[in-house]
Amino acid sequence: MTMKWHRGKTIWFTGLSGSGKSTLASMLKNILESRGIPVVLLDGDILRDGLNRDLTFSAADRAENIRRAAEVAKILSDAGHIVLSAFITPMESLRIAVRNIFDPARYIEVFLDTPLSICERRDPKGLYRRARAGEIPAFTGISAPFERPANPDLVVPTGVQKVEESLSMLLSYLERRFSDLASFSAGSQSLAAVGYRKRVAVIGLDGVPPSLIFGEASGELPNLKALMDHGAWGPLRSTDPPITVPAWTTMTTGKDPGELGLYGFRNRPDHGYGPMETAHSHKVEARRVWNYLEDAGKASVLIGIPQTYPPVAHNGITVAGILTPGIGSEFTFPPELAGNLPDIARGEYMTDVSDFRTANKDRLLRDLYAMADRRFNVAEHFLINENWDFFMMVEIGTDRLHHAFWKCSDSDHPLHDPQSKYKTAIRDFYKYIDARIGSLLGRLMDETTVMVVSDHGCRNLLGGVCVNEWLIKKGFLTLRNQVHEETAFTHDLVDWSATKAWSEGGYYARVFLNVKGREPSGIVDPGEYHSFRDHLAKLLADITDEQGCGMATRTLKPEEIFRSCKGVPPDLIVYFDDLNRRSIGTVGTGEVLKPVHDAGPDGANHDPDGIFIVTKMTDLRNGTKKGREIIGASLMDITPTILHEFGLAVPHHMGGRIINSEDPDAMRIAMGAARDADQAPEEEPESKLGYTSEEEEIIRKRLADLGYI
Repeated sequence: MTMKWHRGKTIWFTGLSGSGKSTLASMLKNILESRGIPVVLLDGDILRDGLNRDLTFSAADRAENIRRAAEVAKILSDAGHIVLSAFITPMESLRIAVRNIFDPARYIEVFLDTPLSICERRDPKGLYRRARAGEIPAFTGISAPFERPANPDLVVPTGVQKVEESLSMLLSYLERRFSDLASFSAGSQSLAAVGYRKRVAVIGLDGVPPSLIFGEASGELPNLKALMDHGAWGPLRSTDPPITVPAWTTMTTGKDPGELGLYGFRNRPDHGYGPMETAHSHKVEARRVWNYLEDAGKASVLIGIPQTYPPVAHNGITVAGILTPGIGSEFTFPPELAGNLPDIARGEYMTDVSDFRTANKDRLLRDLYAMADRRFNVAEHFLINENWDFFMMVEIGTDRLHHAFWKCSDSDHPLHDPQSKYKTAIRDFYKYIDARIGSLLGRLMDETTVMVVSDHGCRNLLGGVCVNEWLIKKGFLTLRNQVHEETAFTHDLVDWSATKAWSEGGYYARVFLNVKGREPSGIVDPGEYHSFRDHLAKLLADITDEQGCGMATRTLKPEEIFRSCKGVPPDLIVYFDDLNRRSIGTVGTGEVLKPVHDAGPDGANHDPDGIFIVTKMTDLRNGTKKGREIIGASLMDITPTILHEFGLAVPHHMGGRIINSEDPDAMRIAMGAARDADQAPEEEPESKLGYTSEEEEIIRKRLADLGYI
């Protein structure tokens, strides 16, 4: 829209925490921007993190916080911007001082009149609960006063009317008060289209198990608990295998790993003996959920989602997740966004932490907090400043935290030390993440559905099984020369003419057979393939522990668990002791069982059950209690459910079901009858580009350090 002339103005929102200042200001910002008006939103939390981070919460510093905010607003409004300032501003003397800074013809004070009881019931950030518990001193409305404004220009009763009604009331007043704003209304987007169109925000937390969210600990996580109480929740079944890649890609496509041809972070490109190739965005040939949404005219903000490197051009913003070679690579879309990230993140953006199996736990904790802090800073920035319909972020720090500190906090772990200085590290980090989620919720409009999801869970790691050593002992794997020290397994070590099977290590084992006519030097006769595989599966399941007792090892056949198998699937997927022990691929030790992790200190392995919470912000803000538990949801259900939220048809070829969070007796609605994967109209990837050979080696080494290979 062509810019028209208008004079800058300041709209100063005052009211208790939870009265709707940020929500109403954000909605107003979207509408005014749709009319071609330059708007700046000044939010108290954001200024506290930046310009005013040197200030405390003493009475003097609170007054200085408001004074600085008002001076910034004046500079911006004098430059022609509409400035929306959202500050509690509890004292009348402060409000008078602010008003005196501005030209009265270009300033209005808007009081959001919401009773304390309603604000406290909403409590999106858990602040009132903490104030009642004495954790926040001098909290406005509880232990510090809020003086009702004496002469506000507009009083909006946000405690007794819907946010749409409040927004309409505010817009009507602004257009009556400022004639130049009214002239922008003609031809602009409608209130319904801009102010309260449907949105979905997905907050991904990698590796979170139900026990840490749905158990007793939920009392320490007020924001997640509020989402549960006002929505639906339950365990979320991961993929086979329950690994970050392919799990997040399954979640965002509605396709299982076999349909995707992604069986782990690295996959065989063919049936030769060459090195595996690392998964990247161009290996995803299925359409992802944001592709469907953007076809319908929606815009997306994607932050930290695994397997989004290299970024693909789309209608929105991407900041790639793990498997990014480094921040020097082109890891954002648009590319120029990368240069602004340090300022937005308030520090160097981190796609992952390095060496989370380090013995230097203090350094690791600092890195985990810094990484999460900067990712949430970026998320909040885009939630406020981008015009989005679908938002999704993934925080990888929770997974790294578990691997490093699980044995410090879980009293059932055989290596648990009750005196460890890190025994509360996991609990403390989750409290921090919960607070950051609360801050995100404060930036969301009412017509937003929030999902909190994890790709898999976490459990005790009791040791490992050196699967290639076992195959050597059984005569299924033969090396060219004897190896006398622990050595990474590589294909050049193998005498393929005398080898029937080999395996890749990681959190689970992928066992491959050397089949005649399929592999270059195969020796397993195709006619004996099934009988030999069954025999091998039984022997693997019969491996005993250190005391000679049986383990709960499970062996899976890809064609029996996937709807189809693209690429080169493993012949067997093996969960040693039902994932209580990881697979170790190295050779040279002569040992089959190993009590400690081969890549350094690690106390946790992946578990098939993650978490799922879905809540409508209207229910949260209106205090509508639901608290329904969902049983039987899986990663395959997330994309169909998101499409359904937007009123879009779910393709018949897509796996999964729509999760019905409203009806406890019909939690999941089946898809249409045509479910044959062969009917799926897949797209070719945008290009065959991916990692350079140098980047491939960087990622291979990183995955080895992280224990994925």
